[in-house]
Amino acid sequence: MKPEKHGKAALIGATVIASYGRHSLARSEDQTLWQVFGKGKRREVAVGDRILIQPSGDNQAWVEQIEARRNLLYRSDAMRSKLFASNLDQTILVLASSPPYSTELLGRTLIACQTAGVPLHIVFNKTDLLQGENERKDIEKRLHQWTHGEVPIHFLSVRTQAEQAKELLQSLLKNKCSLILGQSGMGKSTLLNLMIPHAVAATNEVSIALNAGKHTTTHTQMFEGENGIRLIDSPGFQAFGLNHLSPDELKEAFTDIAHQAMRCRFANCQHKQEPQCAVKIAIEEGELFAPRLQLMQLLLDEIQTTHY
Repeated sequence: MKPEKHGKAALIGATVIASYGRHSLARSEDQTLWQVFGKGKRREVAVGDRILIQPSGDNQAWVEQIEARRNLLYRSDAMRSKLFASNLDQTILVLASSPPYSTELLGRTLIACQTAGVPLHIVFNKTDLLQGENERKDIEKRLHQWTHGEVPIHFLSVRTQAEQAKELLQSLLKNKCSLILGQSGMGKSTLLNLMIPHAVAATNEVSIALNAGKHTTTHTQMFEGENGIRLIDSPGFQAFGLNHLSPDELKEAFTDIAHQAMRCRFANCQHKQEPQCAVKIAIEEGELFAPRLQLMQLLLDEIQTTHY
C-alpha cells in the first residue's frame, strides 16, 4: 500500500502482525514496526489486516482505515468476540490423541471456517503415540464422519519424524498465509518452531523493541518463513462460540443435515420428537452422523439464547 494523504500528513500503509488486545503491532513496507491503537469502528483490528495508520509519536500510530478484508475468522459468545485473523488462505487445525482432542471444538472450528469462507486442513500430530495402523484408521474414520469428508487430513509426528513432517508441511504451507489453531498440548508450538525456527526469538524481539506484550501471556502473531510461508499463531483455546451466526446461517452450514431436512414432514422441524423427521430417519439408517446433529442443536440453543 502506498502512503495516502489525509489532512496535513500522509498516511502509512502497514500490515497487522500481532494483536495484544488493547493495541496491535503493524509492520509498514519499509519494515518499521508500529504500535497501533484503534478508535471507534477501527478499534478492533485483526492480525493479517492491511491498514492505513497516522503516526502519533515514536513508533506509535492511530489506525485510520482498515482495508477491505478477503475474509475474517473469529469466535464469539454472549459477552464478546475474539478476532483470530483476516485475509487467510487457509486454517490449520492441529489435533492429537494425547491429550485427547475435543470433537466439539473440531466441529465448531469446521463451521467457523466454512461460514467465513476459509479452507480448513486438519494436521493430526503425534502419530508415534498411536497403537498401530488400526488406531490410525479409526481416527481417520471418525474425523471423516465429523467433517463430512470435506476436509483434508494429514498425519505426522513433528517430534519423532521431523524431516518427513517438514516436507509435508512445506507443500501445505508454501506461499500461503495460514492460521494455526488447536487446543493446548496438541504440539502447535513445536510445529511452528519446526517451520520457522526463529519464531520464539522474533516474539521476544518485538516485545523488547516496543515494550509490548511483557505482561500478556496470550496474543496472536504472524511469523514469516522461507518459501513464502506466513504462519499466524493463536493461543490454545478451550471454547469456540459461534454466536455471530444467525440460526439460518448455522443450519445452512450443516449441508448434510440441511439436505435431509428438506424431506421432513414439517418445514420448521427441529429434528427432535417430530413425526416423520427425515433427519432422524437418516441417522437411524446410518446416512447421517448423529454427533453432527447434536452439535448443531447445541449451537442453535446458544445462538437463540443470545439473539432472543
